[in-house]
Amino acid sequence: MKESYRFYQNKACEYFPCHPVDDPDSFNCLFCYCPLYLQEKCLGSPEWILSGKGQKIKDCSNCMVVHRPEMYDKVLAQLCRQDFTVSVNVWNFRNEIWRRMAQIASWDQMEAELFWQHRGAAISSVTNMMEKHKYLYRVTIKLQPFDAACVQNDRFSFGKQEIFCTVLERIDRSKITEGYLYAFHAPDFPVEEASSLLSQYYLETFQIACMDVVREWVRDYLARKHSVTSPHYCSDSFGPGYYGMELSAVEKLTDVMDPADAGISCEDGMLQPMMSLVGLYLISTEDILSDCGDCAGCIGQKEGCRFCANYVKRS
Repeated sequence: MKESYRFYQNKACEYFPCHPVDDPDSFNCLFCYCPLYLQEKCLGSPEWILSGKGQKIKDCSNCMVVHRPEMYDKVLAQLCRQDFTVSVNVWNFRNEIWRRMAQIASWDQMEAELFWQHRGAAISSVTNMMEKHKYLYRVTIKLQPFDAACVQNDRFSFGKQEIFCTVLERIDRSKITEGYLYAFHAPDFPVEEASSLLSQYYLETFQIACMDVVREWVRDYLARKHSVTSPHYCSDSFGPGYYGMELSAVEKLTDVMDPADAGISCEDGMLQPMMSLVGLYLISTEDILSDCGDCAGCIGQKEGCRFCANYVKRS
């Protein structure tokens, strides 16, 4: 590895080695100044000190990450990452969430007495839980942009990882400018603390409603973000079990984006916490899904549904 593109030493430097090390011969000078310094969440474990003006300064004096030869690939991978997180307070969306809960629970079909019983149980169980665990108000959403070239005729292609999605056969891919992978989870209630089965039901209903409302908020956020200079559209979210994507895509999506920043992990193809979502949005110059409403609930299979099969034949 010596004097290769991955490893370089400058023993003539007056500061060599610039960190105290036991083995100077393995000290890599390739990244003389840390290229990750401006990243608050880097690969190392920096210390933070306060300046005389009260500002936080990153102190990497004791960090050896970029000077270890075996870290070359991880440093480059970190530099290539363009993902970011946004955080929302779900209580700001409480009116939308209550409306969605009412739809899920079919309150409009209940008799008056039963309606007031269920509405009261829903409001009391959720507000009591949120007041007890105030940190649950905030939901972190991870977003990872990807190039339009990743959208193929019947799949999303991320390097060697291919995620089949049959609805892509129906859309005009020339209108797509880019896309985003996303991941977030609903407030992770300790549902077992609920006083009754009805309360547990409405805590879970609240979680589902939160996911629906936050997913729509992200869609609007991305549409606004890309419409500063010219109008752009953000599609409905693609994901495992809808818009023609197989349920097995969960593990593939988490491999591509690593949703740990959103507090999510994947174990044996199952997301943890259970009330979690991963998926994709597409940014386009026109509404590419206007004719695909019948595909919203499609669980997707590689052989395609009857419509997709006929669509391919007609093409």
